[in-house]
Amino acid sequence: MSEHSYDHSHGHHDPNFTDYKDAVREYKKSFASKQDVMEQAPDPAVREMVKYMDDCGVENCFDRFDKQKPHCTFGLAGVCCRICSLGPCKITERSPRGTCGADADLIVARNMVRAAAGGVAAHGARAREIILTLKKAAEGDVNLPIIGVKKVKAVADMFGLDVKTKSVQELAGEVADILLEDLSRTVPGKHKTLEAVATYERKLVWEELDVIPVGSYHEVFEALHQTTVGTQGDWRKAMDQFMRLGVAFSMNSVVGGSIASDCLYGVPQRTTVKANLGVLRTDTVNIAVHGHAPQMAMEVIKTARSEKFQKMAKEAGATGIQFYGICCSGLSSLYRLGGVIPLSNANGSELVVATGALDLWLADIQEIFPGIMDVANCYKTVVVTTNESNRLPGAEHIGYKRDLTDLDKLPELSERIVTRAIESFENRKDIKRHIPEHEVEAEVGFNLETLNQRYGSLSTIASALIEGKIKGIINLAGCTNTRVVFEKSIVDIVDILLKNNVLVFTNGCASFPMAKLGYCSVKGQEKCGEKLLRFLGPKMPPVWHFGECIDNAHAVSVFREIAKYTGRHMKDLPFAEVTPEWSNEKGVGAALAFRMLGFNSYHCVHAPVQGSRNVQEFLYKGTKELLGSCMNVHTDPEKVAEMILKDFDEARSNICWR
Repeated sequence: MSEHSYDHSHGHHDPNFTDYKDAVREYKKSFASKQDVMEQAPDPAVREMVKYMDDCGVENCFDRFDKQKPHCTFGLAGVCCRICSLGPCKITERSPRGTCGADADLIVARNMVRAAAGGVAAHGARAREIILTLKKAAEGDVNLPIIGVKKVKAVADMFGLDVKTKSVQELAGEVADILLEDLSRTVPGKHKTLEAVATYERKLVWEELDVIPVGSYHEVFEALHQTTVGTQGDWRKAMDQFMRLGVAFSMNSVVGGSIASDCLYGVPQRTTVKANLGVLRTDTVNIAVHGHAPQMAMEVIKTARSEKFQKMAKEAGATGIQFYGICCSGLSSLYRLGGVIPLSNANGSELVVATGALDLWLADIQEIFPGIMDVANCYKTVVVTTNESNRLPGAEHIGYKRDLTDLDKLPELSERIVTRAIESFENRKDIKRHIPEHEVEAEVGFNLETLNQRYGSLSTIASALIEGKIKGIINLAGCTNTRVVFEKSIVDIVDILLKNNVLVFTNGCASFPMAKLGYCSVKGQEKCGEKLLRFLGPKMPPVWHFGECIDNAHAVSVFREIAKYTGRHMKDLPFAEVTPEWSNEKGVGAALAFRMLGFNSYHCVHAPVQGSRNVQEFLYKGTKELLGSCMNVHTDPEKVAEMILKDFDEARSNICWR
């Protein structure tokens, strides 16, 4: 790709500044309002609760988004730099360089590198906690059974460990040590996870580009180092570090965390559950689990289901204790323990609290808005934080230490939390409830193991793909974003793709509208084209729910297995990563990780790169030659769906599939 240089000579008008300002102004016109959400959100329960909160005068994220308008053009375009105190600097036609001399290309690139580093750190911190928990369980420092015995042995064999003579405890400990080493390595060495799970084709691509990470800790460290003032001055070299972070996100933050969870708690199982707000009960002690770290949530659920606490709940006037899932802690506990009802992703969490039905809100880490406390106070919902990385002013804290040295106290801490929930139930009997009457069934817990059980092998899916019964397969993920009508882009894209015989995998926040609106049940087949319908048969939903956000790892293992049966590389197949409403640094990491694997990514929300033609062109199209994949963005979900279908047709044509 030819490089474009800005004309910094005095008196010359640079059209690039006008171009990006016009583009951002047009982009801002597409931003949704709270009124749009009340009128257009696809989930009727969401529309009802937003209006209900409006009538009650209770603020939520949609109110706060409206109050931010008009949004900063410089921030949206990515040309605002706050890295040092020589500024802050913003790129304008009058000042095309920051104080240090950084131009728009460099400023935008550095901002994207820092965002990717944030994503690696976020999922990586979660991965570290669960890997350390596995290690402590293996060494007997915490009384947690290692349930995923088959997974431990399979991973140990993959790492070349002595499976025949060593116990499960020994193997689990060694697996944990390998995962921790790959996560935190500073001295360059063999990345064992990457060597074990990445395809030969991808390893060659990454080696040629020199983007294989030393380890997540080092690459985040190096990203922050490179982007300090007066260090990396070449925007294109900064993009190399950006790609390196994408591999680290995939191999360490996601795959490492997923392996540890599966080893400790077992591989997810297919299960059917009710979903959406209509399932909320008024006669039970209601606990919502929210966040991304499963240790405390899993222990609290097991504790609450004991005879002791069921009896205590009934003595308080409840018929029992019911759990509800918000974000990923709810999903990971749902498909392992069952009976946890999925209600909402992060942006809808305040709507759930406003039903008045929750007695205790259990918050661990990530995507827990500080504004939730204001809503909780209105309805006397007790909020309990459990992790030192996520404290909320006004919340009660019942958690383990930041160094995890007291994880053996999980049972004791869980008893305190469940007791507090029962007390809250007794203290909240005067609170008004408003529960929308909307509920459906959803099937969750898809992965390589459960699909092999269903089909015998994935050759059945591969054959359907080759024959055209399945036009292509997408992985639908990513958080939701207040810039667009809540969950509408997700639903609109899936409607078009299903009609055109595209199979949908989903996980994380984007999976909630799929579960709430019936796409994860057999009833969702009414959305399908004739060919996809024939493939699914009478018992399979059209959207396969893989679980929480790190279950991207399970989805990728299925993509990889299907590719193996077709005899093709994943980059050449009609596969795609679709995150229509991505909204944070983890979203940057997830889409980037899939592009590093050779998947095109598709979005309805622009990255903050419009202020740099070079960086935008590199991310949106320039990586095609390097990685076999690129980034595609349009604010209209119908246009995004059309892009996916066109690219799938092209991929099929290139490999001579009808």
